[in-house]
Amino acid sequence: MNPMSRHTIAGMMLALAGWLLVGTSAMAQDATLPPGVVAEQGGVQVTLQDIDAYAAKIPEKDRAGFFDSPKRIESTIMGLLLKKQLAAQARAEKLDQDAGIQREIQLATEDTLAGAQLEHFKTGLKLPDFDQLAHEYYLSHKSDYVVPGAVQVKHVLVSNKDRSDDEAKARIGEVEATARAHPDQFDALVEKYSDDAGTKGNHGLSDDAGPGKMVAPFAKAAQALKNPGDISPIVKTKFGYHVLKLVAHQPDRQKSFDEIRAALVQKLRNDWVSQRVAQYTGDLGGKPLQASPDLVASLRTRFLPEGSMTPETAQKAADAAAAQKPADPQGDKKD
Repeated sequence: MNPMSRHTIAGMMLALAGWLLVGTSAMAQDATLPPGVVAEQGGVQVTLQDIDAYAAKIPEKDRAGFFDSPKRIESTIMGLLLKKQLAAQARAEKLDQDAGIQREIQLATEDTLAGAQLEHFKTGLKLPDFDQLAHEYYLSHKSDYVVPGAVQVKHVLVSNKDRSDDEAKARIGEVEATARAHPDQFDALVEKYSDDAGTKGNHGLSDDAGPGKMVAPFAKAAQALKNPGDISPIVKTKFGYHVLKLVAHQPDRQKSFDEIRAALVQKLRNDWVSQRVAQYTGDLGGKPLQASPDLVASLRTRFLPEGSMTPETAQKAADAAAAQKPADPQGDKKD
């Protein structure tokens, strides 16, 4: 960026800051550009319409935050000016008349129009009452919205890292048998048998052994214990073998509909719209199709570097060369 353009942008940022502080009238008094023109450089202009088109590519929920930054505004304006100047130079050099470039422009146009048509289709959909659908869904899937109560357990870990699997199984078997016979001696079993150095100091205690807190088999076994003092069957995890003793199991909590309503409505809406879009595009893709088998097949080699072959062609060439190779006279001699 040359000093003049940097000075210009700096002035624009100051003007923007002043506008934010004292309102649009102050900025209008300083304006020297035509109405609607945000910036000008090198014979090209960035208009509010250009900014709107750029902003349309940003998710609606993120647009306000994106533009609430002078640095991002400057970067956006300068980026658009640069692209416009490059495009102007390309036109001056008649690059837009090149057949290949015209095809790229056509593809870009079709991409934009295809996206616009999908948005138009979605905008035209008559949406059902997702609040009502969400409530019905919640009532029939209430178990999906249960927060498991915290599970506090003590456990013994017998690792199979430094001993054979059979040795580990035998050792954890002793732990399970003793724990079932004498649950009150579980702390002593931790001290004697456990290989979990991280919990030995607190008698193998895990304050929250619920899903997402511990590895899945451990958490599942902990959740299955209901009464304090219950002993689990032997549990295998990637760390080895465990036996658990329940210390406390807090009751599960059912989430209310109000807690999950907004997220569920959004999910149902997204799923419903996605299904309609898939059906719409599927109908288009299901129309009668004609294709040239020869041209389709030719695409496999159309973009290969000169002199290259597909793996199949290379193998066929190698097989043909091997078949034409003269037989080794020495190989025909008999002893």
